[in-house]
Amino acid sequence: MTSTIENKENARPYVIREDESDSDSNDGPIPYRDDENMSEENRLALKIARKESLSLKLALRPDRQELINRNILQIQSDNERQEAKEAIGARLIRRLSMRPTQEELEERNILKKQSPAEEKKQKEEKKRFLLRKLSFRPTVEELKEKKIIRFNDYIEVTQAHDYDRRADKPWTRLTPKDKAAIRKELNEFKSSEMSVHEDSRHLTR
Repeated sequence: MTSTIENKENARPYVIREDESDSDSNDGPIPYRDDENMSEENRLALKIARKESLSLKLALRPDRQELINRNILQIQSDNERQEAKEAIGARLIRRLSMRPTQEELEERNILKKQSPAEEKKQKEEKKRFLLRKLSFRPTVEELKEKKIIRFNDYIEVTQAHDYDRRADKPWTRLTPKDKAAIRKELNEFKSSEMSVHEDSRHLTR
């Protein structure tokens, strides 16, 4: 006599032999599924159990409207998808046109032209040059004799009133309308008054 036990995880039954009873101890033989000696009835039960497990998993799957509401599945026509791709491409091209050139990165010391060993050697040379310059500078007495520097014998001290030392920041008071006007004026200047080389016109807006 054989019986099937359903595994809730994958719903695949296995065979328990007749000589194995529920009263056996835990150290008895481990139940296993013997595909070769399985009867046609057990194979059919196994196939049905697999189909039932698959149907349960499909029933738990969210429907199409729920995927649309959760913004997982997007409804777009071919034209809308093409327009979105073109807009993204235009933004990327605009971003790439605004990135700094190699010369600007080198001037801002972001892109290194020298290797670390060459930079260290150059620093040592500058250090030696500055030390040699400092060793040749005149003393304070020599500067006083040449009347290059002069010290007063008396120091005048006056009382100063307290005042606000913070700098004015007029750009913090700009409204969005003012910013748009400034941007428009700057773009007009760039498009009409600023000279651009012919070979670089395709890189400007």
